[in-house]
Amino acid sequence: MCSGNRFSAIAPRLTFLGLILVAGCNPHKDQLRPEGLFGRIGNKGGEVIEAKRCVLRVVILNRPFRDPVINEVVWKAADEQAIAPEERLALQANGLRIGRITGDLPSELEAVIHAPPPNKVDPAIFQIDEEQPANIIVCDTVDQVSLLLNRDHHAFGKDYKTASGYFRVTPRHHESNSVAMRITPEIHHGPIQQTFQPLQATPYSPQDFKIANGQQEETLRDLAANLVLEAGQVAVLGCIPEQERSLGSFLFTLSDPHNDERRQRLVLVWALRNQVGVVDEKKSPLAWAFDRKLETAAKAAITPANDEVKK
Repeated sequence: MCSGNRFSAIAPRLTFLGLILVAGCNPHKDQLRPEGLFGRIGNKGGEVIEAKRCVLRVVILNRPFRDPVINEVVWKAADEQAIAPEERLALQANGLRIGRITGDLPSELEAVIHAPPPNKVDPAIFQIDEEQPANIIVCDTVDQVSLLLNRDHHAFGKDYKTASGYFRVTPRHHESNSVAMRITPEIHHGPIQQTFQPLQATPYSPQDFKIANGQQEETLRDLAANLVLEAGQVAVLGCIPEQERSLGSFLFTLSDPHNDERRQRLVLVWALRNQVGVVDEKKSPLAWAFDRKLETAAKAAITPANDEVKK
């Protein structure tokens, strides 16, 4: 009798103690709460990891051919040494110039950028994920063009029909507060063709395709340039107008359809990023979640007995 009564008296305590062990001392109990879910997809502080994005602000100036503002003034302020020597030589051999301006723009250039109507310049804004390209069209479509290209120290001529010129600008976060850009010229040419392009899919889902209509794209990767922009800096893309029939002449000079006057263009690119500081790219969201679990387990190390003593 005594043993039976003793067992019946102890049983409720054991049951209550078991509930405390399950609900009160579970080192992973914070995952059962809404705020615990952010720890699994966020960083140590429980913040959601936002995808890295870059914003490109592009201004294209259209001036008379060999205008002093875009051929002399701007290049006195631009640092062409910001481009690696081998890249700079390859660009110059094809009539292209790329540089970087730090600080205030020359007053003459500012006046052109902020000119009132009818010469007002409207910037284009690209908001893209890093490592995703933005295609900046700099040359209107021409029926036919014959270019003299210099690639791998070898000069040769090439004809294109129904051709237009682009720059493919691919940005990414660099160090703590700057943006690294890869700038690659492209020529789109030929008739419009129908192609099948793959869509993004998970490894376990079937591959889907979409139908796209476009021209043949020739990406001149050996003429790509790499440039880093910080706050207060702008990239400058232009040409050497003296090099006739060059890629630079094709991309940046054009004939006015209303008269025989030739025009010349200059491209300015500003870059911003949505995250400041160096993000630990080696840690995945699952790694952050694991750190969160360890932190929670350490906080829950107090046993029920010690908790009762404190009370």
